[in-house]
Amino acid sequence: MSATSGSASVWLFLLFGFLQLLKLSGNVEGDALNALKSNLIDPNNVLQSWDPTLVNPCTWFHVTCNSENSVTRVDLGNANLSGQLVSQLGVLSNLQYL
Repeated sequence: MSATSGSASVWLFLLFGFLQLLKLSGNVEGDALNALKSNLIDPNNVLQSWDPTLVNPCTWFHVTCNSENSVTRVDLGNANLSGQLVSQLGVLSNLQYL
């Protein structure tokens, strides 16, 4: 193995590790919203798009994000939901509207 291919392998390994770290840190907001979803009664299934396996919740219905893919708005008005809010919502540092 040449020095060039060895350093390329190291860079690929580091890149892969960094991408995995981004996935973990990027899903904190999704985890918080999933905790909320788990704590709510949703008789009309309006939260069905809230998929906890996605990297971030910016593609979910009723969720708006800013240009940095951080949740800024969760609009659940008139959704006929019931239940309690969860403390995990505190991690939504850019949330402006709930």
